[in-house]
Formats: sequence, structure tokens, C-alpha cells
Amino acid sequence: MTLLSRIPDWNDIPHHARFTPIEHGTYLAGGLRQWTGRGTEVYSPIPVRDIDEISYIRLGSLPELEAGHAKEALEAALSAFALGDGPWPSFSLAQRAQHVRDFVDAVRPLRERIARHIMWEVGKVYDEALNEFDRTLEYTLETIDAALDLDRRERRDTSLQQVVGRVDLLPIGVALCVGPYNYPFYETLTNAIPALLMGNSVIIKAPDRGGLLYAHLLPMLAEHFPVGTVSVLFGDGEVLLPTLMESGHIDILAFIGTSAVADALIAAHPRPHRLHLVLGLEAKNAAIVLPDAPMDITVEECMKGALAFNGQRCAAIKMILVHENIADTFIGELRAALERIEPGMPWEDVRLTPVSSPAHADWLAELLEDAVNSGAVIENHGGGERHFTLMRPALLTGVTADMRIFEEEQFGPLLPVLRFTGEQEALSYIRESRYGQQCSVFGQTPAQLQRIVTAASRYVGRVNINGKCQRGPDHFPFTGKRDSALGTVSIEDALRRFCISTVVATPEYPANTLLWKKLQEDDQEPMYS
Repeated sequence: MTLLSRIPDWNDIPHHARFTPIEHGTYLAGGLRQWTGRGTEVYSPIPVRDIDEISYIRLGSLPELEAGHAKEALEAALSAFALGDGPWPSFSLAQRAQHVRDFVDAVRPLRERIARHIMWEVGKVYDEALNEFDRTLEYTLETIDAALDLDRRERRDTSLQQVVGRVDLLPIGVALCVGPYNYPFYETLTNAIPALLMGNSVIIKAPDRGGLLYAHLLPMLAEHFPVGTVSVLFGDGEVLLPTLMESGHIDILAFIGTSAVADALIAAHPRPHRLHLVLGLEAKNAAIVLPDAPMDITVEECMKGALAFNGQRCAAIKMILVHENIADTFIGELRAALERIEPGMPWEDVRLTPVSSPAHADWLAELLEDAVNSGAVIENHGGGERHFTLMRPALLTGVTADMRIFEEEQFGPLLPVLRFTGEQEALSYIRESRYGQQCSVFGQTPAQLQRIVTAASRYVGRVNINGKCQRGPDHFPFTGKRDSALGTVSIEDALRRFCISTVVATPEYPANTLLWKKLQEDDQEPMYS
């Protein structure tokens, strides 16, 4: 079947999957604000046929806010936080937790609508979009429970060296949360929610792709949080984000994107030593396939790891290192598996869908062309074939260090393969990489696996045995080394990243001990909330 034939006519799209355009005209900054200026047109990456013409469906428009609106949001956030004396940071953790629960209850009925947005705005399979919604709400509720438990553990009195004290977890200030397009709901809210629970004000810069879904969230955010506690901005990040950072009033930057953009934003802050950072950046995760790798599991997990959401994940497998002794067998089986995959539309039962934008499809084609022109071979029939944003996966062998795909994060359905003969040769790729998020190792000999795991753990934040690279489960720390991340996020780690520990203590003189007990009886919440 040709890729062209996979592009549907609008009338062939199931009614439950269709999208009604939204002309969104509000933003959130000290309350809901109307926008009457220029809008940014939003188009889907999904190509659709109308008679003999193929085009990308227009989904609506978003406000194209300017630097002045970023300042407006910042002023609202600063006023709401009020150096820790504002309504939200003054609430007890239990009170904040209830507000977040109420927000979750309000959002829950939007499940299908938000999933349809994710499907049309970024091209994600509908079932995966539903899973993103469910996972976000589950993460939020588990974060609430973890915050309450963490608070109970931290606030217990501790007596050491004739000093009694306790630790209070206090908010830091204004958090700027900038999420990516590939998980526009999950990645943004899983930073914003822990930041809010710990008492901070939050400014969300909605993703350029996937931002339209926030049209449904603004009224609920405005209703369930005090004025100014949450702001949501739409528009060009190159206009809005430097304005916020240059002010010096952003206390936390929670950013998921490229290291170049992160470096520029940090450099724009006049007091970077005061800036708390939670960064999720690029990755070039490798899979090491050893001679005794369990072939069926290895092929399937490499497929899942490389092609889930078209490979548009930082945690995707982006380089496969296979031992020479089994390379021909592995490549043959992977080739056969890839040739059974037929890209299609995200409302269908398919593994591959349109990539996230025409520009991204062009960039992937450039990477592929560079590799082929430098001597790489496309192993699978039709590999790299492209019509509009639909692209067949390409299995590449003969990859060398002078090719762009050797080092650049491809973020798409390109599967480069390198052959190796010894463990150190395979480990050298991970050791010398700019990035250090994860790797996978496939094999069955415990001693060999232990050697590789021990070595690889020095270079990456997670080593997966006979399994794909991935973020979850969410209770596991998600981090990276080198240029892949700064800070650790998991449910509890994220909470700690968005607060600061403050000690309240007194020497244990008899009079102080009596006073301490009275203070504890009178104040069951932290002395500073």
C-alpha cells in the first residue's frame, strides 16, 4: 500500500475523531484576559485529502501575545506569591492539596476532548493520547499523596547534639514551566502541579504545538487557584521567555527542550545563582545488543523503544549497537518487522502516524539524506519514503562517526545501527556521547550484563536490561547526565525540586524545651506555611 493512499478524505474520517476548530481568544494573567490582537494559526500535522488536493487541517487560532503580556503575567505571579505571604503559599499543604484535587475533578470530564486535541495537534495515536490524559491525572493524585507523606516525614522533631528541630518544606517563588509538544498535557502539568503543591506561583508557557488544548483548562485554572497563582501564556517563546528571564524574578525554570535554548534562557537571567533549574534536554539513548540477546524480546523492545510516537520522545532508543556475531540475524529480523508496519492515521490501529510537523519531516529527510550520501545503507524496503508528514521508518546500517545521525538526536522514525566486536567498543559510544539519559542492554549472561551495567551507570541516568528506554514508572527517578538533564524528577523528587528546606531549631535548655512543646501544641502546621 502506498503512503499516498493512506491519506484520508475528510468524509472518510470517523465522526468521533473529527475536530471542530477553536478560535481561542483568552489568556490567564491575574485572571482571564480577553485578547483581540493578532492570532497564531494552528494547523494539524495530519494531511487530509479534499477532492484532488491534500492539505493540513486548520484547527483554529491562539493569541500571539507580546512581551508586555509576559510582564503582566509576571506581575500577577509576584503579587500572588507576595514573598511567601500571599494566599496560596499561606495555605496549609492540606488546603493546597484539596484545591488541586478539585481541579482534577473538574478536568476529568474533558478526557476525550483533550485526547482528541493531542491527536490532531501533534499526531499522536488516539489511544496513546487517552493514556497521556489518564497518566497525568494519576500522576497528579499520586503527587498529592506523596506531598502529604513527605511533609509528615520531614516535620517530625529531631534531637541531635543537644539541639531539637524540624524541617519545613517551603515554596521558592515564581516557577516558569515550559513543556514540549510531544507530551503537551503530561510534561507541562507534571512540572506545574508539584510546583503548585509546594506553594509556588506558576507561569505556564503553552507549547506551540499542543497549546490549543489549554483553551479548555484556563477557566478551571482560574476557578480553582487564587488570582495570579497560575498564568498561561500563548505565543512565540523567543518573545515571551527572554522577557520573563531578563526580569530576574523567575525563581525556578522547569524547561523541557534543547540545551541550546535552555542555555540561552539561563544566560538571560541577571541572578543565575538564585535560579533553581529543572531541565529535561536532548538524549541519544543507545541499545547494546549482545551475542546472546533474546532475539524475539530484543527486536520487539527495540521497535517499541525506537518507534513509540514515531520516535518523537527524549527517552526513545536512537542508536542500536549490535554485536558482529548476530548482526546479520538481528538486522534481518528487525528489517522484516519494520516492513510489516504500515503508517496511518492516529484514529486507526497503527504504530506510526504523521510526524509532528512538515518542518520536522523535512529535517528528518535531511538527516536521512546526509547519512545515505555519506555511505549509509537503507536496509528495509521503502525505508524513509515520505509523503507530506507520513514517513516509513528507515533502518540504516553502515553508520559512521562523520554522519550527522551519529551524534544528532533524530527525534523520528530513523533507526541507525552500528556493529561492534567488543564490550568496550560498544560502551565507548555511550562514554563519549554528549548525552547521558539512558541506555538499554540486551543479553542473558549475568556476569557480562553486570559488567556493562556497572560501566554504563557511570555515563547515563538509567540502564534498562532487556527492555526499551522509558520514563516510567513515575515513582522511579527520571534524570540524565551531561547535556541530557539537570535535576531529577519523579513523584517525590519533583516535589523536592520545587521547594526549599528550612530548619526551625532551638538548643535544648529546659526552658527552650518547654517552649518548643508549647509551640508544637499550638501549631500543628509548619511555623511558616
